[in-house]
Amino acid sequence: MDLIQIVADSLDDFYKRRINKVNTLELKEALKGKNPYLYKALGVEKADDIVKDILSAHISSSDEGIFGDAFFEPLAEKISKGRVADAEGADIIIEDDNLYKVIQVKSGPNAFNASSKQKQSDNFKSIERRVAKRKKVYNAMVGYGYGTRSTELNKYRFREVAGQAFWEELTNDPDFSVKIISAMGDRPKQHLIEYQKAFDTALDSFTKEFIDDFCFDDGTINWNKILKFNSGKVCKKLEVKPSTKTLDKGEVLKLDVVAVFSEDEQITNPDDTTYSSDEVGIVEIDKNGAIRVKDTAKPGSQAKITVRSFGGKKTITVKVKKAR
Repeated sequence: MDLIQIVADSLDDFYKRRINKVNTLELKEALKGKNPYLYKALGVEKADDIVKDILSAHISSSDEGIFGDAFFEPLAEKISKGRVADAEGADIIIEDDNLYKVIQVKSGPNAFNASSKQKQSDNFKSIERRVAKRKKVYNAMVGYGYGTRSTELNKYRFREVAGQAFWEELTNDPDFSVKIISAMGDRPKQHLIEYQKAFDTALDSFTKEFIDDFCFDDGTINWNKILKFNSGKVCKKLEVKPSTKTLDKGEVLKLDVVAVFSEDEQITNPDDTTYSSDEVGIVEIDKNGAIRVKDTAKPGSQAKITVRSFGGKKTITVKVKKAR
């Protein structure tokens, strides 16, 4: 077993997933779940401070789960000399003439609450029923990559083993938990360069998007606009016309947006409307919703424009006229 190579491969996958998490964040979706009153109370007045907090929180909230899936789980599978489980709620199967051990690997014990334990117990019982005919001692265990947990059976009828005890049980080596850290070496520093580049790129892009959509012309935060977007009354339907349009290069389109709350209440072209598109090479959109096809856009290409207002979201298509 080449522990250094196993750890290196697992770190590669961990950082690949982290970077993907950065690249797939949607700023406005994340902003929906934030507390604008708290930001104001904390004295936040700069767009990049809010954006950095949103981006950092997005990553940190998923790091634990990603690390468990990308690092601890494959590491445990390879050093245990077991096989990958094919049943829900189990990662590793270790089997000999007398024993059938089922292991679910988790990063740490903190997020494993009562409802999660009950579901885990149900999964273990299902596996036990399936292998009962083998007449072997059945041993179900949740293993945590770090932390401390008792090795005795809990009330859910499976063992919880954490940290040093977990790695020792898999390898018969009481020092294996320390060897994992040593095997990482300087590889995390190498990955941090690429990760920081992706983070900084996303920070710059999202800060520009935030300034365009939620700041005054002088760059100060428009808290009223944030509140409307984050906590405003939700419309029943968002109507955007036209739903599709073919334009020449340089041609500009202004959309008609109507937020419908009821038959008697609707707002035309609401001030809090935001516009976005991933196809930045095809169109450019100003904060007033004027969509212009870029002179460099490829004839026949098309861009999806996402319009948001009062909790509603609508996507329209702008096509670039084909050359004759």
